[in-house]
Amino acid sequence: MIKKLLPIVLLMLLAATANAQTQQVTTLMPMPKSITVVDGKFALTPSFTIAVKTDAADATLYFGVNRALQTLNRRTQLFFKQQRITASDKADSASLLITVRANAGVVIGQDESYSITVSAKQIKLEAPNTTGALHGLETFLQLVQYDDTGYYLPIAKINDSPRFVWRGLMIDVARHFIPLDVIERNIDAMAAVKMNVLHLHLSDDEGFRIESKVFPELQKKGSFGEYFTQSEIKDLIAYAKKRGVMIVPEFDMPGHTTGFLAGYPSLSATPGKTYMPGPRFSPGDKPMGLMDIMKMLSTAPTPTFDPSKESTYLFLNKFLGEMSALFPSPYIHIGADENNGVAWKNNPAIVAFMKDKKIADTHALQAYFVSRVQKILTKHHKHTTGWEELLSKDLPKDVAVQVWQDGTKARSAAGLGHPVIISNGFYLDLFMPAYIHYQNYLFANKLEYALAAKVLGGEAAQWAEAMDKNNAETRMWPRTAAIAERLWSPVEVNDVDDMYRRLAVLSRQLDDIGLQHISEYEKGLRRLNDGGDIIALKTLADVLSPVKGYKKLFAKMTKTPSASYQTAPLATLSDVIMVDSEVKRKFRALVKSYLQSPDHHSYEAINAMLMQWANQYADLQSMPGKAQLNADIMRHAKNMSDAGFVGLEALKKWREKEQPSADWIKQQMAKLQRTKQVYGEAEIAVIPEIEALVNQKLAPEPTSYPMF
Repeated sequence: MIKKLLPIVLLMLLAATANAQTQQVTTLMPMPKSITVVDGKFALTPSFTIAVKTDAADATLYFGVNRALQTLNRRTQLFFKQQRITASDKADSASLLITVRANAGVVIGQDESYSITVSAKQIKLEAPNTTGALHGLETFLQLVQYDDTGYYLPIAKINDSPRFVWRGLMIDVARHFIPLDVIERNIDAMAAVKMNVLHLHLSDDEGFRIESKVFPELQKKGSFGEYFTQSEIKDLIAYAKKRGVMIVPEFDMPGHTTGFLAGYPSLSATPGKTYMPGPRFSPGDKPMGLMDIMKMLSTAPTPTFDPSKESTYLFLNKFLGEMSALFPSPYIHIGADENNGVAWKNNPAIVAFMKDKKIADTHALQAYFVSRVQKILTKHHKHTTGWEELLSKDLPKDVAVQVWQDGTKARSAAGLGHPVIISNGFYLDLFMPAYIHYQNYLFANKLEYALAAKVLGGEAAQWAEAMDKNNAETRMWPRTAAIAERLWSPVEVNDVDDMYRRLAVLSRQLDDIGLQHISEYEKGLRRLNDGGDIIALKTLADVLSPVKGYKKLFAKMTKTPSASYQTAPLATLSDVIMVDSEVKRKFRALVKSYLQSPDHHSYEAINAMLMQWANQYADLQSMPGKAQLNADIMRHAKNMSDAGFVGLEALKKWREKEQPSADWIKQQMAKLQRTKQVYGEAEIAVIPEIEALVNQKLAPEPTSYPMF
């Protein structure tokens, strides 16, 4: 009996060892569907070579392979003897042998799988097509590690494919124009985490951001000179295609249309009005209160197309025909969101049209408009996509519904037979930490069968009221990678602490390939200090985060006009700081470990961080150029200093095994409560962890945060 059990026990031990190895060395993001890591290495040397075996003459594949070689060479500085890979490089003995059966464009729903086998002598990457190979190359680069012996890959076996076919990022380039180089860097980052759809929000009330040769007044009067030429868009599409990313354009209608109406006011539901790009709701000469804003959202007429005039559809046929020819994507997004219908109700001709057509209300009128536009797009061989407000019972089944506000709409849309894209829970502009997106309830569990059959996937969404070219990458990354993993990896991959461990590594890798999320942050801090030294300021800023939900946006809307107009600089403290403090994550992990099992290493690390925070107020006060720092920064600095001293006192009690009294705990918690005060739409992120040192209990992080 014992002899029979020994092989079983041995297998169990080997499996446990492999699992431990996997946990120890894996920093991949997104996590693959299947990965096994065992002892051993494939050592990288200057003799490293790559060969490609394929029957497909695919320029995209060779571009991707050479790009990977250059990235690896730069990262390792091994100066490989092989300069580039061509179709003649097919040697079976190559260090990395890539086998690809067919080429493929960027097609939603295609096979995106790949496998990687790393042995001590060779690495093999196999994929059914170019798209899978590109994904595999990104994983290959993430596998590279370093120790005292040099750069290497662990011995591993990976089989991988995505959970969802639509893994997107929506970037609003209308409210604040985001230049081409920023978009290209975002595409590079998307490719690194296997996202495949870039959704560009190209028109809104604040601007029209693409050249139309058929209707040139669109960019002439709708952009203030900031727009993409058609030549630039063609180059951007080609750039994205080489990285496995499809670009889906959005032209918002029938509302959010000031960008259109500035050049072509005859399209408007409000006859005789002239338009200039800018926010839908202006505070005027006096700041507004929150209740004033909420009332205006539902009662004020907003810039809207006239759906009753045939000339509107003639215009859209020509315009959408032009854009359909420009964008190869089979999908065009028409927005169709946030139309309160007031402008339609205020127009007697539209009211008469509704009566004549027996259209019951403005919701039905919007459905009529969407139906007309959908027919136009079908004629131009495109599928229509729109936000959840376009959903109606008679909407053609091929229209994809993007759910953003009401999670139940996903089930409603799927029940009516529509493809569904989910952005609910993935709004980056709400300033939520990555774990909130990662634990999105719509994706945290296996989808019920009826929903799973229709959900294409999801999109992270970054609206640009509080984002411009100077902080765009800081606003989106690295948090977007957590969403990318949620859309790619199996549902069982859900450990938040491990996600943050890997996210920190990925953040540095994204920096290495050119993303500017870190440099933007540091540049913003230098701007706050008039170009001076930022060491002390960064110590504080590293533990701050913007207020969450719509608080920052609504705070902007309630400010005086000079601080709230569209071109007002986004350069204050809350515009500069990271949304999800990496220092907080490290501190939280240390506190969690120390509370569970006090040890010298954790103690020293926690003590060092608390000492830094306790002293940074004095450091800032003595810093040259201190006069440039505004009052909000100094208030946070004083509060962080106070919190640091509380933490040091609590840590000392832990160290000396002194049981704190109830009165002492109460006093310290009251001090910490005062440090939670919001200044300049920013707050200190590490107070809950310092509270844990005081009361010797780390509270779970909130599963949600208030929106207002």
